[in-house]
Amino acid sequence: MEFTNRFHVPLPLEETWKLMLDVPRILPCLPGARLKEALGDDKYLGSVSVKLGPIKLAFDGQAELVRKDDAQHIAWLRGSGLDPKGRGSAQSEFSFALVPAAGGGTDVTVTTQLQLSGAVAQYGRGSGMIAEVAGHILKQFEHNLAASLQDDTDAAEPAMPVVSAPTAAPAQGEAGAPRPAVAAGSAPTSPEAQALLLQAQAVLAQAQAVLAATQQALNQNRRGAGRAAPPPQELNMLSIGMKAFWSQFKQGVGGLFGRR
Repeated sequence: MEFTNRFHVPLPLEETWKLMLDVPRILPCLPGARLKEALGDDKYLGSVSVKLGPIKLAFDGQAELVRKDDAQHIAWLRGSGLDPKGRGSAQSEFSFALVPAAGGGTDVTVTTQLQLSGAVAQYGRGSGMIAEVAGHILKQFEHNLAASLQDDTDAAEPAMPVVSAPTAAPAQGEAGAPRPAVAAGSAPTSPEAQALLLQAQAVLAQAQAVLAATQQALNQNRRGAGRAAPPPQELNMLSIGMKAFWSQFKQGVGGLFGRR
């Protein structure tokens, strides 16, 4: 029996030609086919199984590339196999011819001549069903091959570099005390969050400055046993500074945690 099927490959003609001649590359895309060994000289050992209605046929055998025409992009192959259960054998000769597709890519035409012998030969009477199943297998092959090519393309594309957000550098406060730096990996990503964080850092820096001034005044009082207490003006300025710090601190913290 002889039947013809066609499928499409989304590659230019020359690339498709090289691909179709790479048997180890394309055979896994053919449903029911398995490559066991590459013998060299374009000869391969493998197996193929196909289901015809309720019957499943399987053949172990050999396939070889008999001839190819690089100018016309046509290749001829021959295959033979035996059913492991002893129900018969199959002999096939097939070719594939490539032509550029009108919308891009390449169209492949496969022409198959198949001969069955033994008990499996009875299925040769339903040649229409065999041709239908062959067409279904090649359609699945077309889909699998396209998916495989897409996977290769995705794997070949370089990954986009991941740019980490810059870590804020420690800043000096009014009294020389360092502001707390932003931890690595936790830098805010929005301008609003950046502004809120800077506001909180400024409030904390002012708090450190006021605390440092307070500590200095207390130390002077402790050391100066016979010295007079600080003038009321200095104490009044310290009180005003503490009130201003507390007001800004409440505003800063409220803005930082109240906008989530």
